[in-house]
Amino acid sequence: MAGEDPLRRRLQDLPRSAWVIFSGMFLIKFGNFLNVFLVLFLVARGFSAFQAGLALGVVGVGAFIGNAVGGAVADRFGRRTAIAVSMFGSSAATALVPLTDGLIATTALVGLVGVFAQLYRPAAGALLVDVVPEKQRVTAFAVLRLAINVGMAVGPLVGGLLSGASYTYVFLGDALFSFAFGVLALSTLPGGRPPVEEAPAARSGKGKGGYREVLSDRPYLLFLGSMVAATFVYGQSTATLPLHVTDAGFDNKVYGLLLGLNALLCVVVELPLTKHTERRNPRRVIAAGLTLLGIGMALTGAMQAVWLLALTVVVWTVAETVYTPIANAYPAEFSPAHLRGRYQGAEGIAHTLGGALGPAVGGLLYSISPPLHWTACAAVAALGALLVLGADPGHRGEVSAPKPAETPEPAPAA
Repeated sequence: MAGEDPLRRRLQDLPRSAWVIFSGMFLIKFGNFLNVFLVLFLVARGFSAFQAGLALGVVGVGAFIGNAVGGAVADRFGRRTAIAVSMFGSSAATALVPLTDGLIATTALVGLVGVFAQLYRPAAGALLVDVVPEKQRVTAFAVLRLAINVGMAVGPLVGGLLSGASYTYVFLGDALFSFAFGVLALSTLPGGRPPVEEAPAARSGKGKGGYREVLSDRPYLLFLGSMVAATFVYGQSTATLPLHVTDAGFDNKVYGLLLGLNALLCVVVELPLTKHTERRNPRRVIAAGLTLLGIGMALTGAMQAVWLLALTVVVWTVAETVYTPIANAYPAEFSPAHLRGRYQGAEGIAHTLGGALGPAVGGLLYSISPPLHWTACAAVAALGALLVLGADPGHRGEVSAPKPAETPEPAPAA
């Protein structure tokens, strides 16, 4: 069992292409300045808070489209190509943002940034499935999340320093990090695309092809529903938790400390925890994590003291570290080689949808009744747990990983 190996050995056994993905993910999350500072940039230019929020919402729409398109590009043209197109396109569009005038032009451009910025995601996930052996995938996705969390924790601090000089530096910095990942992908990742003939459905001629086949996979749709629910509930950490902290009589510093606690626990706990969770039934682990997530969020609404709020953060953060690495690796149980990009893209769409519904519906419920809102969070999380318990991929068999057609896979890191 992978969980029986020492953590250091499991990390050393991960292929070099996986480490390239981890490094690239750290780069773009560290430099994800546009999403963090876009509202402040637009307000500083004289736009209203509503107009700035609208532009940020368009970025989310672009991300939705980017996940869908990215899955198809990854399957048709290859993982490396999809990542390179994503990074170079995102870099160019982001660098143009400070040069654009007018709300319509700026909003359209940041929407394009949203498309390109998410185009890579299905390809990155599919490539990890391609090159990482099945027994190591949960560990690989846990390391991926570690890179994301560290990048997101440190990057905004640098972005804040850049914004003090000029917002132009903020967007150029974002563009530079995306460009760096694009160069890294082109120079180190294997090329080619998965051969269609390896997929049983393609050989038999029974497969529907494309996203039609993904959407006809009922167990996978149950899994996607559970991910919408999970992201909806977890999204309250940035949507309605700050409102609750303010209503409890605390300032933004307390909210910042709570989010810092969340990030610290993820970095410290998640990777070692996978040694235990990856050995168990994935559906039960995800269901247990979602149940704990709902409990933690529901308790938040009942807490008024800082230390009690911190305890609820610990509860839902532990839940996050339990279910997320398993859930990130779980699409591989469903997807044939020729559709891995689209299966990953569909998962990204589910998270994007949950991320959009969370602040909108959560904010509405909170404005009506805070107790109703926090109770609803527990109910949605419980629904997600029930959905994932029914998301059984069955015995589909492990399809052999696609072989790179252009560039050989580098040797594993020593």
